[in-house]
Amino acid sequence: MAEYWLLDQGSSRLKWQVRSVEGRIVERGESTWTPEYGQPGLPETVPSAVWLARVGGVTRERMLLRAIRERHPEASVHVVHPSPEGPLGLRLDYDDTQMGADRYCALLGVLARSGEPAVVVDAGTAVTIDLLDAGGRHLGGYILPGYGLGMRAVADLLPERLRRTLAALEPGAPPCADAPGHNTADALMGGWARGLVAAIEFLGSRGGQSGPVAPRWWLTGGDGPWLSEHLKRGVRLEPDLVLEGLWQQALHELHSGPERDR
Repeated sequence: MAEYWLLDQGSSRLKWQVRSVEGRIVERGESTWTPEYGQPGLPETVPSAVWLARVGGVTRERMLLRAIRERHPEASVHVVHPSPEGPLGLRLDYDDTQMGADRYCALLGVLARSGEPAVVVDAGTAVTIDLLDAGGRHLGGYILPGYGLGMRAVADLLPERLRRTLAALEPGAPPCADAPGHNTADALMGGWARGLVAAIEFLGSRGGQSGPVAPRWWLTGGDGPWLSEHLKRGVRLEPDLVLEGLWQQALHELHSGPERDR
């Protein structure tokens, strides 16, 4: 039976789904993977075809593709490249050579679920905010450093003692208390977290969509869960939005039959 791999290669994580011909999810998983960690973790099933959405350096993509081809040389491999006119009526008002495949797939994931105007927030290593109108036209977007990336950049400027304090903190949701911090670590974490929430609120509200229907907010990415608790609006949290869009791209290619990216 044919099964398809969908791989979402982020800056530090590799997420995947395995789908049947009918679109049923038969396996899912993720692993933390960068080249220094050695071989990437991959699904256990044997794919007939693989679709990959990649962000980050080309070296990681090459290593991942090499690992796939060594294990499954007969599988066709497709690397997603954004197109000015994509499936499901997606149209880009954006330089498609500069749009990340993850953002492109997240927009497809939204269009697979809704024809309403949308604000699509992907909160990972970077935070991207993309705006869609009701017809599937991408109106542009914004990019911000994510929580972890911003904190690491600030920590590099701190004295060694404070860097050790920040490094020793438990991972997970950062504090978003309204009260000011009473030490440098708390002040940094609270300030960056609150600032990021405020920036997303402000930039997402500047979409310029007109019409009777207010845009629906969609949230995905590793920092999506804690952000969803602090944004002052209703948001639809969809952890696998990129993978859903990747499936829509795969369906489009399966029907149109492009050559595989080997």
